[in-house]
Parts: sequence; C-alpha cells; structure tokens
Amino acid sequence: MTDEQRRARLFRAGRIAVLALVILYFFLPYDVRSVIPVWVLFLAALGLELDFFIGGYLQRRRGETAERPDGGPQPRDLAELGHPPPEWRTYEDELRLFPAEWYTEPPAEPEPVATAEALRPYWWYAAEALVGLALIAGILFYAARPHGWDAVSAEHRDRTEAVLSREASLIAGHPATVRCDTSGEYVGFVQDADGLAFVGGDRAYLTPSICDTLYQLAIKHRVQSFSRTARALAVLGHEAWHLRGVRNEGLANCFGFQSGVRIGVNLGLSQGRARAMMREQLATNAADTASSPQYRVPASCRNGGEADLAATDSRFP
Repeated sequence: MTDEQRRARLFRAGRIAVLALVILYFFLPYDVRSVIPVWVLFLAALGLELDFFIGGYLQRRRGETAERPDGGPQPRDLAELGHPPPEWRTYEDELRLFPAEWYTEPPAEPEPVATAEALRPYWWYAAEALVGLALIAGILFYAARPHGWDAVSAEHRDRTEAVLSREASLIAGHPATVRCDTSGEYVGFVQDADGLAFVGGDRAYLTPSICDTLYQLAIKHRVQSFSRTARALAVLGHEAWHLRGVRNEGLANCFGFQSGVRIGVNLGLSQGRARAMMREQLATNAADTASSPQYRVPASCRNGGEADLAATDSRFP
C-alpha cells in the first residue's frame, strides 16, 4: 500500500468520525446542544478536508523535487559481497566489476501522459470530499434551525406558560406563575433538574424541553412520546405541589403523579391514557431515583395509603 493510499484510508476514517460526531450531536440533551455552536463541527470537517488536500499537494511537490538515488551498486553493498574496496582494486577489477554498459546513458523514458485512468483517483477523492462536506453541511444546517422550544413562536410560548400557570395554580391553591427557563439560570443541564419551585411560593421554572413537550400536548394536541409526555406532566405536578407547601421530594412526587392525571386530561389526554402515563411514572420511580433516593415515593404512596389523595377512588394514581 502506497503512502497516498494510506493517507486516503486515514482521512476516510476521519470523515466517518466527523460524521458520527455530527449524528451524535442530535442525541445530546437539549441544554448541551444549546451551548455547542454547530459551526464548530462544520469547521472540523472543513479543516479535515483542507488538511487532506493541502497535505497531499505538498507531499507530491516534495516527491517531484527530491533527488533520486543512483540505482547502481553502492560501495557498502560491494564490500558485503566480498569485492575489494576501491583503494585495493586494479584497473582490471574496475572493468570486471563495472561493465561498460553501466557508463552509457540509458535511453530517455517518455514523459508520463496524464490519462483518464491516472486522473480518476484524484477526481474520486475530490468528489468524495465534496459529497462528505455537503452531507455534513446539510445536517448542520438542519441542526442550526430552531428546534424544540426555540422554534415555538412568542405567542405560543405565552399561551403555553399561561396554561401551565393555570394548572399549577389549581394545585397550589393560590395564583402561581410557571416560566420556561431558556437562560438555564434555574434549571437545566448544569443544575441537573427539570424543574424548580420555591416551597410555598408563587413561581416555578421548567426546562425548555419539558415546556416544549407540554406545548405539543396543550397547543398542538399531539403526544411526542408516551414516556416524555408522562415525565413532563409529572414534573409540572411535582413543582406545583412544592408551590402548595410540600417540602419532601418523595411526597411531592407521589402527589404529582396523582395530580398529573388531571393535568393530562386538562391538556387534552383521555383519562385512561393520562392515568396510564402516571402509573408508568410510579412504576419506574424506584429505578429513576436510584442515585437520588430523596425523590423516591414513600411506602404510603399507594391505593388507600396515607398519601392517597382520593381514598374513596379505587384507582391509583
């Protein structure tokens, strides 16, 4: 394998790695994607291609100007084969070791012609690079477009926050305001929290991803996914119970799962589907809180238990 082929294989692997990073970008949490400019990934891909072509061009230039070594036997080779060194050789030795034809100029070789077959690899590499850059640029252009809560108009944002504030006020028992924290000051990836509410207060904050899921349900009347919608309803219910004055995280979760059924119905779900979502949240609570046991619901969080908000109703939550 020639050096050029090795370089081509190496940079092909580099292209695949950059493309994999671009695809991975879509699976990062919303709050992580929001702080990574997409042009950084595009510059990485562009730099890889420029390095490939400029490096290949410089390598070829160095190859064209390099002096080629003489093809005849070198003194070291002759010594290893038992021939006498130059200072011991006679004129007859010189004639025997170096035939006369070695001193004649070899016939000039014709200049290589740049045939289509010879140029094909370079055109192929160029086409491959252009296709790779176009693919990455297209993906990043799509990624750079507003997505999620960023794509929601100001009017619909206000409508969504008004709906969520209404639901939180019904649970809190007093006027409350829910805000979607686009700045990341209160909730998000850095704070490692989907929501925040001041116990007994009148204001709660939700992450943009939670707000977008609830916007899709309340305004667009569609469910992005069963689990994501269930999680968003549970978070809103949880924070609303903090506004009501519940300080214990596990108990706020228990009450939030129960209130999440009513929130889901008010936002457009059937009661059966809303209840199924909250039952899923309750069933996965132990696994979800393995690293944060303070959020685990108490043993009384069951049908007929002390934490049952509707003891006369056989359905739980």
